[in-house]
Amino acid sequence: MQRATTALFTRAACSAAALSLLNVAALAAPDRIYQSNGSILEDVTVVEEGLGTVTYKPSGSKNEETVDSELVLDIEFSNKPEEVAMADVDASNEAFGSALAGMQNYLENLGGKNDKKFPWAPNYARYRIVELSAFMNDVAGMSAAVDALVAAAPDSRYAPLAMIDKIETLLLNGNAADAKASAAAFKEMIAAKGLTQRWKYEQELLALRADTSKRGEALESALQALSRSAAVFPTVTNAADVATAESMLARSEFAAAEELFRGVTEASNADDATMAAAFTGLGDCLYRRAEAKASSDEEAAKALFGEAQLAFMRTVVNYRLQYAHVAKAAFYAGRCFQQIGGEGSKEKSSKLLISVIVNFKGSKWAESAKEFQKRNR
Repeated sequence: MQRATTALFTRAACSAAALSLLNVAALAAPDRIYQSNGSILEDVTVVEEGLGTVTYKPSGSKNEETVDSELVLDIEFSNKPEEVAMADVDASNEAFGSALAGMQNYLENLGGKNDKKFPWAPNYARYRIVELSAFMNDVAGMSAAVDALVAAAPDSRYAPLAMIDKIETLLLNGNAADAKASAAAFKEMIAAKGLTQRWKYEQELLALRADTSKRGEALESALQALSRSAAVFPTVTNAADVATAESMLARSEFAAAEELFRGVTEASNADDATMAAAFTGLGDCLYRRAEAKASSDEEAAKALFGEAQLAFMRTVVNYRLQYAHVAKAAFYAGRCFQQIGGEGSKEKSSKLLISVIVNFKGSKWAESAKEFQKRNR
């Protein structure tokens, strides 16, 4: 998504300025390791991100310490190779094509060698290529990037994460057959590498979601059993709860689905994809309840449309890189503005719907937005 430029102040200049600020900040800022239990290891320097453990040095110490990789939610690096840092700035500006090219150029320039100054960076760049391809909904590119990462770095903590992203993207694109096959391949990886319990739960969750023979209450029962078993891994539990709520929503069990979605939105240790799905699902439940109220209690319906609009906008604003959810959330947020009415509501609705048409070309939400715009001119 390219941004407009002027002769004096281009996006490249913005990126260069941002990179300069990042480099200055990096001189004083150590790395951070975010754990799935909500705690943060601060003032550390990450040395290596292995399949079993992440190795780091506490600030001021020459001794290395480790944390189990399965407990790591995310790592924030304060200092990166210049090309990688510039690519991440581009990604934050939603210039995903430029970001992808930057990561690829960094790896090509290494020529298959290690980065002595930043030994963790090549695998980080490989995984960012996976993420960026997913952000652009390039399923073929993402699948190829996953295969390249697993081949080049089979003992990196990014290998199972990349497999999860691949299966998730296939599911979001309605490709259950390939998702099921990839889930089976992930299970083989777990067995071959002797991966720990978190990854077994992650694989079981994805396999359940890809199993088209399980639907409705049978699927929900299996998902909730998994949620209970995986309680020590909140990211898995929250994702299982969202999958359960989505199944309930499909059965029009709005109250039960809303309770589960709302519980996840109030959690502090779910990943961005799960949070985006939870806020979008919560908005969906509220929207359906508002529609049911519209004919009998207009004011109550408007209040519910208002709540739904806020939930949808949380996805659009806070999780804008989760494109599979943002398209739906932006479409329904635009519909909510129309339902609420009032000054400027039509303009706000139109702005959101146009953003869906422009940013998600070819998706069902873009087509729905076009139809809605035609009917409401």
